[in-house]
Amino acid sequence: MESVIALCASEREEEQLVAVEALIHAAGKAKRASFITANGVSLLKDLYKRSEKDSIRIRALVGLCKLGSAGGTDFSMKQFAEGSTLKLAKQCRKWLCNEQIDAGTRRWAVEGLAYLTFDADVKEEFVEDEAALKALFQLSRSEERSVLFAVASALVNCTNSYDYEEPDPKMVELAKYAKQHVPEQHPKDKPSFVRARVKKLLAAGVVSAVTCMVKADSPVLTNSCRELLSRVFLALVEEAEDRGTVVAQGGGKALLPLALEGTDVGQTKAAQALAKLTITSNPEMTFPGERVYEVVRPLVSLLHLNCSGLQNFEALMALTNLAGISERLRQKILKEKAVPMIEGYMFEDHELIRRAATECMCNLAMSKEVQDLFEAEGNDRLKLLVLYSGEDDELLRRAAAGGLAMLTSMRPSLCNRIPQVTTHWLEILQSLLLSPNQELQHRGAVVVLNMVEASRETASTLMESEVLEILSVLAKGPAGPVTKAATACLGKAVEYGLIKPNQDGE
Repeated sequence: MESVIALCASEREEEQLVAVEALIHAAGKAKRASFITANGVSLLKDLYKRSEKDSIRIRALVGLCKLGSAGGTDFSMKQFAEGSTLKLAKQCRKWLCNEQIDAGTRRWAVEGLAYLTFDADVKEEFVEDEAALKALFQLSRSEERSVLFAVASALVNCTNSYDYEEPDPKMVELAKYAKQHVPEQHPKDKPSFVRARVKKLLAAGVVSAVTCMVKADSPVLTNSCRELLSRVFLALVEEAEDRGTVVAQGGGKALLPLALEGTDVGQTKAAQALAKLTITSNPEMTFPGERVYEVVRPLVSLLHLNCSGLQNFEALMALTNLAGISERLRQKILKEKAVPMIEGYMFEDHELIRRAATECMCNLAMSKEVQDLFEAEGNDRLKLLVLYSGEDDELLRRAAAGGLAMLTSMRPSLCNRIPQVTTHWLEILQSLLLSPNQELQHRGAVVVLNMVEASRETASTLMESEVLEILSVLAKGPAGPVTKAATACLGKAVEYGLIKPNQDGE
């Protein structure tokens, strides 16, 4: 420390630069930062106030910023007096906007902001300052590539996209009782403030800036830097209404490389952002041409058990959308070995995940390979769909009954197996036909029609039950797909000689 102090007092600029940068690096760990806070702050302040060289002043400022943010996001750990960090941030923004200073020196102003933006008051002022945001985005596109990590860090802080776990209230009480320090969240880090900041960043053009940073083929774009950019993207697509803006400014295209290489956390965050975009917008528009096929692998990676339930759910919804587009996309999903994982989630306790997996499987059932799986002997796939068609959850029933309707149309051999899979099959079909929901009625009528057309024996079993009475009522209803299917069932039964037509020829 004495040597560093001696170097700081040197007349030569190079020696001062080295000394200040050494102090900045030494303050990297909180434990060491406290030692430097005690011994180095006055030194840095002196350099900041007295030096005539901007290059020295700006570095001294970064040192102060770093020490001032040693408490991280903990609101109760104030290093400096109230308002000091805001003053430091204001000076950083001033230097950042000063185009007379070269990019290499302005980079240090961004470094300072990357530390100071742990403080929510600084974040609020920063996103309000349009000139500073524009200067930041401009600098991220400049030749000065070493600024990327600092820009990404500042954006992660402004969007609160770092990992934050709500502390358990009981543990907090316990810590207070034991007189242990409990981190406090800043009032301006609440979700409503974060959403407002994201909106301001989007308006300032953050998407195109981050997209350019991803495209930067630079060794400085390290995996940890990629992870930060993935976190920012995930925060930007959190609200469904903002996703159109992200797609329009090239966000979808930029997310693909982030989801395919980098740290595990970074890839997962980018894949989740891709899933959100695929759910709410037309995938063919979001990922034009061949790019749509590249989305499949990151989405399938979210189905692994080490991902959260929300990530599993969003991946299933996104894959459902893709599976409904074309056979080639379905083949890509099969090739990525997603089917066993999707089947696993059909047994999930959480009803939303179970429903999403069932919907996904029903869209995949348009593929010959998936139909073969249902037709194979000795499995319960068909039984599960029949039983789900009789569940209380209406959307789950709709998905399962839709799958049944499609499979029985494509593979008539499955029609004869429905009565064998469960003793409740007739009740389930009747409940579909009697449903007040038109969609469920239509699906039920199509399954019955397919079964009637598949074999006389199955048709005979159906006509001996209450199904005949229900079909007769449905056939007299107002014109529509349900009436049409019911009439076709009765017509086929007449053809088999199982029932006689009315005297009126109906």
